[in-house]
Amino acid sequence: MKVIKDLVYLIDMDGTIYRGSTPVPYAEEFIRYLQENERKFLMVTNCPENSTEALLQKVREMGIEIGEENIISSGDATAGYISDNTTYKRIYLIGNEAFKDKLIEKGLQIVSDNPDCVVVGYDREFDYKKMKEATQFILDGAGFICTNCDNTIPEGDKIVPHTGSIVASIETATGVKPIMIGKPERYLLDAAINRFNCSKEQCCMIGDRLDTDIYFGVKQDIISFLVLTGITNKKILKDSEIQPTKIFNDLSEVMLFDKENIY
Repeated sequence: MKVIKDLVYLIDMDGTIYRGSTPVPYAEEFIRYLQENERKFLMVTNCPENSTEALLQKVREMGIEIGEENIISSGDATAGYISDNTTYKRIYLIGNEAFKDKLIEKGLQIVSDNPDCVVVGYDREFDYKKMKEATQFILDGAGFICTNCDNTIPEGDKIVPHTGSIVASIETATGVKPIMIGKPERYLLDAAINRFNCSKEQCCMIGDRLDTDIYFGVKQDIISFLVLTGITNKKILKDSEIQPTKIFNDLSEVMLFDKENIY
């Protein structure tokens, strides 16, 4: 890869910083290294389930001290996208309270009938009733936006269904594809560029998933580092057409690479 000075690291959270409530090896050391050496970084998560405050508290309990300026979720990006780029005001939401609050903070109204748009996030209480209502609203002409396309997510030592699995059922029923906000689409990259006033070429995605994190790098034409601490193993990597710029066993190797090659 071409060595670029002043890289801005976009760091996935689920599977890269932690798995469930357990930090991955060297997560605390890596973030502290970035802070001590004044590296720019943004933790980006496709999961819209938690509030910013809850995410900050979660990583702080793991010994990782960061501020609001260092974190963004697909929920934040989705709320911003609807507010800044559409005329939608009435939202039928499939999601949780934290995501609901983000939408309300942007002046959007959460409704159960006659919505302008159906918005889908991670919903642990998703059921047939919600799928049926969302389907009918979309067939009646409502817009269709989804926070992220992750089909599964690590939860401790298990893999569980995620937002992509929910939205797939509605897409199948309606025949309509949603506007997708999270990785691998461009909106989180735009947020990072705007937040740090950097160029796209400076951005480097660090993550554990080929279909979102690394494909995000490929699709948006930025550097991507795969860490083998989450859902992707060497066999999955070997069999995939999606390939990262570089591969690391864990974040300690990324830290070493940064020390030796970037600065």
